[in-house]
Amino acid sequence: MKKLISIFLCTTCISVSAIAQSGVRIGSLEFIVRKAERDSVVQVFAEEDPCPPCPSENETQPKPKPKFTPYRYTNFFAGAGAIYPDYGSDYYTVLGGKSFNIDAGWIHCNMITGWFAIGGTLQYSFYNYKLRDAASEPKFAEEIIGMDFADEDIRKQVYRSHNIAASAFTRIYLRPDWRKRTRSGMFIDLGVQGDFVPNKFCMLNTHSEGKKRYHDDYAFNAFNASVIARLGFSSDWSIFARYRFTEAFNSKVLPMDLPPLTIGIQLSNW
Repeated sequence: MKKLISIFLCTTCISVSAIAQSGVRIGSLEFIVRKAERDSVVQVFAEEDPCPPCPSENETQPKPKPKFTPYRYTNFFAGAGAIYPDYGSDYYTVLGGKSFNIDAGWIHCNMITGWFAIGGTLQYSFYNYKLRDAASEPKFAEEIIGMDFADEDIRKQVYRSHNIAASAFTRIYLRPDWRKRTRSGMFIDLGVQGDFVPNKFCMLNTHSEGKKRYHDDYAFNAFNASVIARLGFSSDWSIFARYRFTEAFNSKVLPMDLPPLTIGIQLSNW
């Protein structure tokens, strides 16, 4: 009998304890209800989220990708080119090996992205066209020289001009290297150029008359326009081509013009 009473009392205590304190878990929150004699108390416990896995000491984190920051630069440049002869009926014949162009000035680039830039140049340009038969052409002899010379009397005939030029271009980098800002990537420039020609003349050296210069502001145009292209292997040097699409000589006065294409090398970043 005593054993039955003991078992009954133990069962009753366990049941009361289970009813007096119960809990419910929702996600990381746990609700626990404890019942006292008069009141019920609700306690809420929140479990902290586990710390994200930290890298071990030997594990290396990937480096963040560098971000491009726009910048600009200005360099002095110099270049030299050869005038490509054209033996067509529209042009006076020039000697390619002795006809050349020299440029010197400043180039400015505004880097907008890692592969694209816009820029411009301000420069002085000198052109020397070694002519072969201009002085013997009747219209040139009449309008510019004012007299005829026999071919055997002519030692040298050239046309020279001193230009002040400005250009604007867009630059596309084919292999950008802007992370170190060394401007050493390969690029292509495409642009236009305008030339003002304040000093231009034809010089004739003959056995009978010696050296003489002939100026004619009406026959020799004072403004020229060209398209330019550069292929640069770094900002230190590039290959350029310049094609003049306006006439160097006034077509109302002279029937032929000077060859328009110049190809050369440009050095910069000095």
